[in-house]
Amino acid sequence: MERKLKLFVVFFSAFVIGATAYNFGQLSLFMWEQEAKTTSAPESQTERLEIVTEKALPPDDFVPEFTNLPAFDEKLEIDGVGTKGRLIDVKENRDPEASWPSYSRSELLVKQGETWLGFYSDRSKMRLAETTVKRMPRHGYLGPGDEPYDWLKYDKKGDLVFLLNGISGLKPREVPTLFRKDDPAEGMFLEQGFRRNFSLSGSEYVLRVAAGLQRDGGTVNVLVLESENRSQIVTFNRFYKDDNTLYNSIGELLWVGDMDGDGKLDLYFSDFGFEKGGFGSNLYLSSPAKDGNLVEWVAGFNSAGC
Repeated sequence: MERKLKLFVVFFSAFVIGATAYNFGQLSLFMWEQEAKTTSAPESQTERLEIVTEKALPPDDFVPEFTNLPAFDEKLEIDGVGTKGRLIDVKENRDPEASWPSYSRSELLVKQGETWLGFYSDRSKMRLAETTVKRMPRHGYLGPGDEPYDWLKYDKKGDLVFLLNGISGLKPREVPTLFRKDDPAEGMFLEQGFRRNFSLSGSEYVLRVAAGLQRDGGTVNVLVLESENRSQIVTFNRFYKDDNTLYNSIGELLWVGDMDGDGKLDLYFSDFGFEKGGFGSNLYLSSPAKDGNLVEWVAGFNSAGC
């Protein structure tokens, strides 16, 4: 009997010790799990926040100064109103290795033997001079779209910038010039934040580029000309920005002066090159401007790219 009692005591003691150890283990496991949950939550949260941060878009630093601007289809209708002449850019399109510039037959809108006005750079002066133009086939050359090209020939009276035809109020004369692009390093890119002052015939002008918002929500770069408490939106084009791309430019300023002889500012600038290898330009004169505007578009040029 005494031996059985001892065995029972030993067995019971072992059971109590085992149960206690088991419960302590479970408690320790529970406490470790709770501690793990408590300590790992911030790490998980941190990882989640880091992922969100990596995928987040860059801060929106586009702050439009001008709003309620026309959509591009509306702008086309507006731009279609007014004086329209013909302009052929030579300086920006000319191949330095060729004696003459060449153009696709569809974009070279000249008739054989026509008289045009050439805008020439002659040493330190700019002038308009009459010149006879003619075209000749560029044999053995096909441009984009396999389109035939023609050489454009003209009377050489200096360094030709562009040719003009059909614009009233222009005649052969010396042209007062405030800025001209004679060298690639001298170019002025009309990017957002650009601002330049010009003085002509006692009047002060400010040419600048700002941000704008169209009625359909489109974001645009806006070219603005200001003088004597008047402000005019000259033109605007598409603004776009992502991690790898930035379209924040109207184009490049090529010339500023008084081409039409009315003592007021005129502008010639290129379009931003959305199309690789393409070129576009616009001439704005002050004399045909109406409705309180400072300038009006009179002619432009476009050459297709690839």
